[in-house]
Amino acid sequence: MRPSLKTRKPIDQLTPEDLAVFPVWEFTLDEEEDDDEQDETWVRPHAAKIVGAGLYSLSVAADFTASSGQAFTGFVDVTTAGQFESGHGVLLQGSGHIFIPATGHPRAAKERKAAAAALGMKESQVFPLSFTLRVLLQGEAAPRHGEFA
Repeated sequence: MRPSLKTRKPIDQLTPEDLAVFPVWEFTLDEEEDDDEQDETWVRPHAAKIVGAGLYSLSVAADFTASSGQAFTGFVDVTTAGQFESGHGVLLQGSGHIFIPATGHPRAAKERKAAAAALGMKESQVFPLSFTLRVLLQGEAAPRHGEFA
C-alpha cells in the first residue's frame, strides 16, 4: 500500500517505498494517547522535502556505500536543533532492518560485527560505511554526507 500523510507504522516497518515517497519521517509521540496501538516506536511522514531547523530525531532517507563499494538504502537519525547531528543508521535489506551504530555508541564494535554478519560480509567490507542524505537541510545547497566508522 502506497504511503500517505495519514500513514502511521512502527519504525521497524519502514520500507524503501516509504522512503521514496516520503524521505523524512518523524516519531508520533504526540499521538500515543489517541491510539492504544501506537507507542514510542511509531513514525509518520514529515510533509516537508527539506529538513528545517530545530527538529529532533527525524528518520531521513539516505544512500549508503560500504567500504567494498556495495550500495544500500536506509535512513539516518538526524537532529537539527542547535548544531546538526546524525545518530544511528538503518540499512533496509530485503524485509529486514540492519542497525548501524553511531560512531561512539557504547556497543559500536559489537553492533558493527552484527551488522556485517547480517549482510553476509566481513566487517572490513562494510566499514567505514558512508551515507548521503536524500534531502537537503534548510539553507544548504548539497545533501549532507557522513560516515559510520
